[in-house]
Amino acid sequence: MRYVILFFAAFLGIVLRDTVFNSLSVAGGKPDFVLIMVVFFAIFRGSVQGGLMGAALGMLEDLMTGRFIGINALCKGLLGYLAGVSERNLYKNNFFVPIVAVLGATFLNALLYYLFSVLIGSNVGLEKLLLSSIPDAVYNMCFSPVFYAIFYNFFLMNSDD
Repeated sequence: MRYVILFFAAFLGIVLRDTVFNSLSVAGGKPDFVLIMVVFFAIFRGSVQGGLMGAALGMLEDLMTGRFIGINALCKGLLGYLAGVSERNLYKNNFFVPIVAVLGATFLNALLYYLFSVLIGSNVGLEKLLLSSIPDAVYNMCFSPVFYAIFYNFFLMNSDD
């Protein structure tokens, strides 16, 4: 049931990002709710589940909005795996963990997106992509404490599967 809720939340996050937050964008930045969910899911569930959930939610994002089907699935899958690898070394009760994790993941996502875009022959400028990820990172950092509290209660407090 948790996974159904997570997919519905990701669907809702994609819709909100591409509708409501288009008019609320600051310096061209919009929050990436799927990225935030993937990072926190991986932090609480580990690398394998984080990578698989990242790939699944990334594919959902690709199917709903992507120009290149599969590129977000690859990026989010790798991010989920990497965030899950760090899961054992993170103190999950620390307030700064979500902010730092989402900040790093936002810039790594932009870099991975650039690398995969170049591999398929797209003309995406690295400087433009990294500069546009700064306002995205600020937005993501603002939402990360709220999402972290939800994930903390959703996955740690109710640990029965």
